[in-house]
Amino acid sequence: MLRTKYITLLFVSFFLVCGEKPLKTSPTDLYLGIDKTSYLTGKFNSPGPLASVILEENGKEHFLRPDVKKALHQMVNDFEDSKPSTYKQHIFLVSSFRNFSHQKGIWESKYTGKKAMRVPIKGKSPEEITNLILEFSSAPGTSRHHWGTDFDINALDNAYFEENGKGKILYDWLKQNANKYGFCQPYSRLSTRNNKGYQEEKWHWSYAPISNQLTKEWAKGFTSGQIQLAGSFLGADVLGDRALDFVRSINPDCEKIQNPSL
Repeated sequence: MLRTKYITLLFVSFFLVCGEKPLKTSPTDLYLGIDKTSYLTGKFNSPGPLASVILEENGKEHFLRPDVKKALHQMVNDFEDSKPSTYKQHIFLVSSFRNFSHQKGIWESKYTGKKAMRVPIKGKSPEEITNLILEFSSAPGTSRHHWGTDFDINALDNAYFEENGKGKILYDWLKQNANKYGFCQPYSRLSTRNNKGYQEEKWHWSYAPISNQLTKEWAKGFTSGQIQLAGSFLGADVLGDRALDFVRSINPDCEKIQNPSL
């Protein structure tokens, strides 16, 4: 009964059309009518052209690209149809689109010590503080969450998705099936990414047909000087050119996804 009510809620609240395939976005739609540099760095009025998504147990509104929303809804519906009847976990959003200002707030709250990390920052150099933040948080202007292609699900804790965790069945299903809808886990084990970039995040998923293109365009913009981070947030000068490595160090499986197979 609970499962039936949840699926009904998906249809009513999310305007899900069963069997609808994700949109294929043409190059002219890549930035959704927003200036290229502004789009890539999240410097546009939130939510702008992004679509509203309510996919959370408390009904909080999130924002994603329209094409990503369609693919996500189809994946959620198929997961609900295929999961064991005794499994009570659903896919819900914890975080999605974040503009430059939002990401700056997260970054600087850690940089100043207002938000705790795994070790205290007292007595540490700017380089050491920056390195700590970069374990799990992107610098403003470099985050994939700026693009409306990426989202975090259920719990910002790898243990939730691992053995004996509530999300283990969900994670195993995503690993097996998410690519069919165009999604991948961009921050896989460091060993799969030449030990570069952020730590593994089993909760973070990305719509690869679009984010693959945006990753390349961000790198071009940064190397050409169109994207500049210096002076735009605390620690920007310490981060320097390392920003490029963190943007490009993505799970190689993401690059294999061009368009959804469904």
